[in-house]
Amino acid sequence: MGFLNNQKISNIQWINQTPDTLAWRYPDPDQVLQNNSTVIIGPSQAILFVNEGKPQGIINTPGSIDLQTANIPFVTSILSIFRGGDSKHKAKVFFFNINKIPNTKWGTPSPLKYIDPVYKFPVGLRAFGNYTFTITDPMKFFTEFVGDRDEMSLEEFKQTINSRIITPITDSLASAKFSFVDIDSNREELSKTISAKIASEFGAFGFTMDDFRIENTDFDDATQKRVDSISDVQAQAQAINALGDVDPVKMANYAKLQQLQALKMAAGNPNSIAGAGVGIGAGVGLGAAMAQGINQNNQTPPTQQPPVQP
Repeated sequence: MGFLNNQKISNIQWINQTPDTLAWRYPDPDQVLQNNSTVIIGPSQAILFVNEGKPQGIINTPGSIDLQTANIPFVTSILSIFRGGDSKHKAKVFFFNINKIPNTKWGTPSPLKYIDPVYKFPVGLRAFGNYTFTITDPMKFFTEFVGDRDEMSLEEFKQTINSRIITPITDSLASAKFSFVDIDSNREELSKTISAKIASEFGAFGFTMDDFRIENTDFDDATQKRVDSISDVQAQAQAINALGDVDPVKMANYAKLQQLQALKMAAGNPNSIAGAGVGIGAGVGLGAAMAQGINQNNQTPPTQQPPVQP
């Protein structure tokens, strides 16, 4: 009898709630819910009763519930098991942090790969940012994330979500068709597009994500080399334009020479097939960049000479 008395729970509550914990089970696995217990729910909390591994119901209204007099159907069914001190079955109570969790960091674990729509070479892009999220459906959140855990930390949630947001980010980059030079200036637009995709894909997971932001981006080493090459060609074009009186035919030939040099570099790549593909795309892009920069100077109409007086 003394053992059974020790099993009784007088107050069920989450006292030491922290922002780093999203879900927490009332601690002692040997304790049994009794019909003389009281559940205390904080203002930023929701509770889930689980019986035989099956979620029974949610209470998300702050206050206290006396289980002896509660008329909530799922609570009554759980308590009926334990009348008479039967401790073979254990019901569990999970608490959930339903506060908004702001400034949650995310980052791509590896560079995202897509084809630059202007220069036609593969881009490896890393991206970093933050978002705000809220657990809005503890029942779904329990099923999708918590499961048989006794606790779900914010760090565990971030690791899971960070791996799942790669696909919507990559899809958004591909559909937006921004060249590498336009990504930073369009981060806000990309953030909104990605946020909409995430909302549609993660809506069934029991939480909502708000204020998704891209804070910073950078390229992998291979992409950065290609970017530097294009920048060098564009700088050369500007320098040639500054000289004035450029022969457009000769400069078109020069642009073709740049393409051939790019192809030659690709041919020396050990990965010859893939390297040639990159070289062709990058070579065309380099030549186009050079030709475009030079032609801008040649599109100025000639100055009209005054007619000769008879």
